[in-house]
Amino acid sequence: MADANITSEKWILDADLEGQKEEQVRRKKGWPSTFALAYSAVGVVYGDVGTSPLYVFSSTFTTGTPTETDVLGAMSIIFWTITLIVVVKYMLIVLLADDNGEGGTFALYSLICRFAGMRPATSGVPDASDVTLSRYSRHTGDKGTTSLSSRISFRLKQYLATTAGAQASLLCLVLLMTSMVLGDGVLTPAQSVLGAIYGLQVKTSVSQGGIVGISCGIVILLFMVQRFGTGRIGFCFAPIVLIFFLCNLIIAITNISRYKPDIFKALSPHYAYYYFRDNHHLGWVQCSGLFLAVTGTEATYADLGHFSRPAIRISFLVICYPVLIVTYLGQAAWLTAYPDQVSSTFYASIPYGDGFFWFVFVFATGAACVASQAMISAAFSIVKQSIALGCFPQLSVQHVSDKVLGSVYIPEVNYIMMVLTVVVIAIFKTTVQLGNAYGVAVSSMMFGTTVLIYVVMLMIWETNFFLATAFLISFGFIDMVYTTANLNKVPHGGWFALAIAGAVFSLSYLWWWGTDIKHKRMLATQMKMQDLLGTNLIYKSKKDDASSPDDSVDEPLTGPGPCSNSPIAEDDNGISSPKLVAGNGAAPANGPHDQLVLASTGQPLLRIPAVGIMFADTLYGAPTILPELVNRWGVVHKVLIILTIRQVAVSTVSESERLLFRKLRYPGIYRCVARYGYRDRVHMDNKFVIKLLDKVNEVDPSVAHVVQQANMVNTSYIVSFIKLFAKQDIVGMKGALRRFFLQDVYSNMGRFVRHSYQDWCIPHGSLFEVGVALNV
Repeated sequence: MADANITSEKWILDADLEGQKEEQVRRKKGWPSTFALAYSAVGVVYGDVGTSPLYVFSSTFTTGTPTETDVLGAMSIIFWTITLIVVVKYMLIVLLADDNGEGGTFALYSLICRFAGMRPATSGVPDASDVTLSRYSRHTGDKGTTSLSSRISFRLKQYLATTAGAQASLLCLVLLMTSMVLGDGVLTPAQSVLGAIYGLQVKTSVSQGGIVGISCGIVILLFMVQRFGTGRIGFCFAPIVLIFFLCNLIIAITNISRYKPDIFKALSPHYAYYYFRDNHHLGWVQCSGLFLAVTGTEATYADLGHFSRPAIRISFLVICYPVLIVTYLGQAAWLTAYPDQVSSTFYASIPYGDGFFWFVFVFATGAACVASQAMISAAFSIVKQSIALGCFPQLSVQHVSDKVLGSVYIPEVNYIMMVLTVVVIAIFKTTVQLGNAYGVAVSSMMFGTTVLIYVVMLMIWETNFFLATAFLISFGFIDMVYTTANLNKVPHGGWFALAIAGAVFSLSYLWWWGTDIKHKRMLATQMKMQDLLGTNLIYKSKKDDASSPDDSVDEPLTGPGPCSNSPIAEDDNGISSPKLVAGNGAAPANGPHDQLVLASTGQPLLRIPAVGIMFADTLYGAPTILPELVNRWGVVHKVLIILTIRQVAVSTVSESERLLFRKLRYPGIYRCVARYGYRDRVHMDNKFVIKLLDKVNEVDPSVAHVVQQANMVNTSYIVSFIKLFAKQDIVGMKGALRRFFLQDVYSNMGRFVRHSYQDWCIPHGSLFEVGVALNV
């Protein structure tokens, strides 16, 4: 295997960019920024949880009239569910498992993969160049330690890193969990908005169709404003939620003082015991309605990248948690006096006449829009992370904040969710029917999160085995109670969320499967540069006398700074040597006999008097399209720059730090990495070409005359797209299915996704797209 120290030199100049990212994280952690983010979090993260009082009691007691004991028992379950799941599990434990500030299932999966020493979404170990990055911090464990926790951690890492079945199972679990969030994410806006708009029927005679139409209009407007960014939306929505919370406090305090001042006794857990003792099977079924009090909790973790851990905790523990508990207590107090009006608990319990009712209605409707925002933001975060890991087709991910690293907007996801949400409202029409569809997927995902956190506890945090197992058993039991209760909803509407989750899972898995096959085949068939090209004047060092292990360790790339004008030669592994050896005696490095030839035949290649920029995905070996050009047409550009575009996790990269550049040992061929921050625009205009040519002059002054001439002609941008063909020698049903999914499904999916270079402003007249057939 290649020397890791040599490999890591390619990326060592990224340390300055990683420092920029650290500075962004530090700015995000400052107290002024934390309080500002906490304020926005109220308007984005906790809208779903905060508006649950609109429909929890009405969705729980759907048959019959509840007794006072039933109301007290339901209140006790709600209190302990919020306390245990949201406060203890998520606020105190799950939020600790962030991946460099990012949250969500894919961030958790990436964290596990990194510490286990395996590549996310694929097999094998990570590149040495990745491990040396400052953000790639991981504890490798100690095989010889006597600590039980350390030994368990080491063995678990070893098992995940070496067992293909465990890696595939882990990936499938993660894909299924994220698909479920997207499934319930479609239902959240429908349930929240319908729950608010139904207040019109309490005071007016508006028809069912009118309720549905108004709800659809509000949902469409909500999705249309997503492009302005989470931060801007949060600052607009936070006042709405805060006023809504204040209204809930006024209503709750009034109802508690009027109807049952001793309602606080319902916080005792023995009332929850009485509830299950008296209702038996019905009490378990009704847990599916009580679970709606914590739907949207997963968004607190998924939206972590949009905010920060302190901001998320402050906004919930200081504002949302106490307000929610008092609100539910007020509704429970009112229900003990008017149990027959349980179907309209929220609006029927509003005191102080029509004026206050309509005031609350307006802000309840606004808060319902905020409730939708939590899951929409979570969906954007999840899809972005999925794309980064190669588990979702390439989409246009737009970063909408310089301050918040994970704040993104994905137009395709936004509009698909909008259409599906409108369809859901049109199909189900009422909150009661939507309640049957709501919560099935989220409860299952919460159980999956419990399992993954258990793995993190054992493998990364090295928590005491018995404490970690106690966490799994206790919270796993709570999650399974709600999950099994929600399964009763499947025939009555829960199938819709599962259908969406199943479709998203199938799409994600199929894309990962096809992409994994394509990349493995590309690497297996990728030619080494020395097997494709040669010169009649070669550079030789002591390293050339020994057989090179592989071509995976390429030449190091230089960053900003002066370059030596002395002819320094390098072999394929980036080892510098001033020694030059000609084919028939010593000759000048750039003499008249310096010519590019085909390595296989020795035939000279025709050099086109122009600049060619050839895009490549890797930093080693020949780009996929290069063998096609030289073998079919026998031509290469006079100046050929093999360019890799690299997105770096900082907001912007200064022009002086943009390019990493290196001259290869083949005349007129160079390798370059162009680094862009997530707010930078990749723009392949004439200015960019001039900068590339300036770099050519710096590393290879002997071709200055060529560069000067190249400035006068058009630049060619060469990109490739790959068409997969399944091998015909696989017969039977297995071969037919493989051909169908690769050629008919996966390849056609690739026709509809967006190629990244389409956003790079490449002149259409200079773009050459070359298809490459790949048999897999």
